Amino acid sequence: MRAIRSSIFMMVLGFIACKKPTENIKIVVDTDIIKYTALVQVTDAQTGNAAPANATITVVGENAANIYEISGKKEISLVQGMVTIGLHPNLAPTAEVPINTTVEIAAPGYTTQRKNISFTAAQRQQIVPIGISRVGNTAPPIVVPPPPVYQDVSLNFTGTCPNRPDIEIRPSVYVSFKKTGGTEPYRYLGYMDKGNISTNLLALGETYDFQIVYGGQSYIVAQKIDQSSYNLTLNMAEACNF
Repeated sequence: MRAIRSSIFMMVLGFIACKKPTENIKIVVDTDIIKYTALVQVTDAQTGNAAPANATITVVGENAANIYEISGKKEISLVQGMVTIGLHPNLAPTAEVPINTTVEIAAPGYTTQRKNISFTAAQRQQIVPIGISRVGNTAPPIVVPPPPVYQDVSLNFTGTCPNRPDIEIRPSVYVSFKKTGGTEPYRYLGYMDKGNISTNLLALGETYDFQIVYGGQSYIVAQKIDQSSYNLTLNMAEACNF
């Protein structure tokens, strides 16, 4: 599969030690490759649960050749009903001309659904919810109420490579969350920029699973919320093939 590789920006931080020139040098990988993105969230329209595991997504029609998964891969697949897609870095919408594309969602036993997505100059990130219904099901889609609002909490995520302690990843991706041990599906928390995100959707005293989907993989870390800021570590072994 074709992939965008040359656009990955690697910034070297650290200092040169007295004994060894490369000692204590940290390579920081910024995943902010694709600037105009859309988080596609596919659910069962009548239950609100994530799309079945065998659901597929296909980019069709206009500009399909210019759409990539957020990691730069051309292969696009749903992970627990989610995937982030975006425009090739060399392509950008203008104020006068948006860039449009269409995604098609299919799953055995469900009616195939198409959704148009428009990338505009004024909106670099967007959420695209898509509900699919079982064949013959005419019940109206479930309406999920917005989550309650609490005090602000700051989260700082760092991705690690188990076999490369000299590398850390600062992900620029969408984050989902749910209460640890709960049966409810993941919900959208927000967009993290270079590992940083602030949110008012987390209740003090609760423990949450935080999830990112990147490169066709799901990365999860849990944290109990009892203060205003946290540094969290994600084991991103599958994303470490630079």
